[in-house]
Amino acid sequence: MTSSKDTLLDLRGVQVELDRGRTRVPLVRDATLEVRSGEVVCLVGESGSGKSVTARTIMGLTQLDGRMRVSGQALFDGTDLFALGKERMRRMRGRDLSMVFQEPLSSLDPVYTVESQLREGLRRREKLSGKAEQARMSEALAEVGIHDGARVLRSYPHQLSGGMCQRVMIAMALLTRPRLLIADEPTTALDVTIQAQILELIDRLREETDMSVLLVTHDMGVAADIADRVVVMYAGRVVEDADPGVAFSAAQHPYTAGLLACIPPMVGVRPDKLPAIGGTVPDPSSLPPGCSFHPRCPRATERCTTEVPPLAGVGVSTAACWHPLGDPPPSDLRRVTSVPDEALL
Repeated sequence: MTSSKDTLLDLRGVQVELDRGRTRVPLVRDATLEVRSGEVVCLVGESGSGKSVTARTIMGLTQLDGRMRVSGQALFDGTDLFALGKERMRRMRGRDLSMVFQEPLSSLDPVYTVESQLREGLRRREKLSGKAEQARMSEALAEVGIHDGARVLRSYPHQLSGGMCQRVMIAMALLTRPRLLIADEPTTALDVTIQAQILELIDRLREETDMSVLLVTHDMGVAADIADRVVVMYAGRVVEDADPGVAFSAAQHPYTAGLLACIPPMVGVRPDKLPAIGGTVPDPSSLPPGCSFHPRCPRATERCTTEVPPLAGVGVSTAACWHPLGDPPPSDLRRVTSVPDEALL
């Protein structure tokens, strides 16, 4: 559980648009969420829902592309990250905020050794003697399951496997003991043993240093295991925000319930065919009017096709839905999914 109730990161109405000259494509729309000190928040949703764009925007990386238009606020300990100059934001990256990227081979610099890249990050936080630096880097690699640290430190990224590069990226992000760690699918390329080790390390550092974590993941099992809160995104919007116990047992948004219904059962009889949410995530350049989920939602009514639901309190969670699952089903249901009706109605 969280060790503090103080809010470290507060996103308020964050909008990210891709400027195409005559049109602007909304990639993130009115994203609102909080990460408290010592808290792990899991950001979940299908590919294309805006999770990674949100994470990169917090780090100030989206803004480096001149075509991107960012608005809203990202308050970090009361300071709006979007209002900082490039130099001040650069100093905060790797010291106060660190990020583990989804594609390690494209994130590590191919012309520098692992040692050079780890040392650059370490020096953002503290100045140590050469021996102390070497020991700290070897320790960081050992923490993520790399025990032949001397060889790996001398290696270039192309000389390591994808899973090994992923662990180097995680070590680099944790090396400086940041106040906020943003991890975009950090355990995707790792086997289950190393995955469990990494999650245990993140949890231990959270306990020891009060580090906050925003974890982007597709794995609901990971979210159930480590999250203090689960935030669900769809088509660039936050559609549900709840404690994991509530999100997994009493989801209010039909989309959240649909994601959970698609998880294969670990016990009992397995179905011949896994259920799925009908349709696909809409293209950001041609979003449907009203609630973006309405073309795929069996609870949709006429109101859902014309009015955007606000993110509002529903019981002990918040959800952006005109007909949350805690309410009786509307009378004019539309059967548009292959998920069992009882999961969404």
